[in-house]
Amino acid sequence: MVADLEGMSSISRWEICFPAHAEFSKALTAYRAEVDAVAEAARAWGVGAVRILDWHQRLLPLDLFPEVMTPDELLAEQRPRVAVLLGFHARAGQREAFASRTLIPGLQLFWEDREAGELALASRWLGELGIPLLLVTGDRGLTSEAEEWTDQTATVTVKRALAPDRAESLSLERAHRAIADALQRVLARRSWWWVYRPSLPIQVRLELPDGSRSFCQAKSMQELFEQFSEILRPFGFPGLPQ
Repeated sequence: MVADLEGMSSISRWEICFPAHAEFSKALTAYRAEVDAVAEAARAWGVGAVRILDWHQRLLPLDLFPEVMTPDELLAEQRPRVAVLLGFHARAGQREAFASRTLIPGLQLFWEDREAGELALASRWLGELGIPLLLVTGDRGLTSEAEEWTDQTATVTVKRALAPDRAESLSLERAHRAIADALQRVLARRSWWWVYRPSLPIQVRLELPDGSRSFCQAKSMQELFEQFSEILRPFGFPGLPQ
């Protein structure tokens, strides 16, 4: 699983996604519950091992997330793998979206002459590694975005935005059942396993928070992420998996 916090079911207020907030521990518990729903469904189908990689490289507490892995471990792993993008949020400017942004506040990203977000980046990063994407979950804004960037992949909508910082979620039981059912359906049909390899060279335009522009051209997603880190470091960007 490559996971993000904002798109998990029951995360209905954006402010609780920040570590300084008093309810952040509750948000992590909701995150863990969603991870468990995916893991249980995968193991029931026969998947041998389930690991989680936080998309923003959060320092997840190991007592709560014992299956956490680092990007280096993902790159080094040689066994056959499939992936779920769990709890992602929509790109900056996406309609009907909760906690929408792209990497940092005030940034817009354009790829292949269209607006892109973290879903596009994560799906192409996995594709470059040859890892099939089985399922995408998040709010309605995110799953609408998935219709453009990962259109061959099943989605589960777990909530809808009421405002940019507020959402209305499915009940935990209903959301987790929907995710588990969708995952097991896809696991049973290899024709639904899709690898989203990026077209080369990768060409991206960034509209930066200070109003300036930057252009990136890369031979790989790893090289693109390295360029992002250099360009966005002055804006407080923490980095992406590499």
